[in-house]
Parts: sequence; C-alpha cells; structure tokens
Amino acid sequence: MQKIKRISALALIFTFLTFSVARAEDVMQQTMRDALYGGVAGALIGAAVLLLTDNPDDHLNYIPTGAGIGILAGAAYGVATSGMMITSSAAEVEDGKITFNMPTIKKEKIYDEIANRYEDIEQVDLIRVKF
Repeated sequence: MQKIKRISALALIFTFLTFSVARAEDVMQQTMRDALYGGVAGALIGAAVLLLTDNPDDHLNYIPTGAGIGILAGAAYGVATSGMMITSSAAEVEDGKITFNMPTIKKEKIYDEIANRYEDIEQVDLIRVKF
C-alpha cells in the first residue's frame, strides 16, 4: 500500500510539473491536457473515496475507475470548449418555441491595444432569440 502511494505521488508530481510548463494552442493538445487533468482529478477523488471505506485494500479499483471517468469527462470538456462543436445557447426562442441546449463556450482572441497583446476571451450565450 505504501509503495502504491509513493508511486502515485511521484507520478502526480511529474505530471503536474511536465504539463504545467507546456502551453498548447492546438485543439488536440488542449483536449488531451483536459483529459489528463480530468484523469488525475478522478484518480484523486477515487483515492479519497477509497480512504473513506472500512477496508481500503478491498476497494483499490476505485482509483482507476475514478481516473477513467475523469479522463472521459475531461475529454468531453476539452472537445466542448475547443470550438469544434457548433456553439449554442442554453435556451433558444424561435417562432414562439423554446428549446433548451447544452451551452458551449466560445473562445476568441482579441487584441488589447492598452496592454499591446492578444487575450483569450471566453463567452457563453445563455439565451438566443431569433426574430
């Protein structure tokens, strides 16, 4: 059990140090990074739930299960925020009909003349009304 904790701690430290330095602008790299962070967060949550059980040795599968769920959730978040999907608002009103959607985040680069640099702006549309 101690050996697993040491290896997990070293892997987490290595992962955070390695990937926090990299600045990826590519959509695939961003999605992969989101999936990686989701996996790490899921593994940590699985380990936390494992520690809450009476017999932790009997429930070691919580860690890889949490990591797997985290990877899937992180990849879904990465795809949703990458701009690859059609952006939609949370609610749309068209011809008197209201439809509810999963809102997606739009990302834009805007030049800030005061700071003399480009900034990433993220935006979520809540309601879209078509006349």
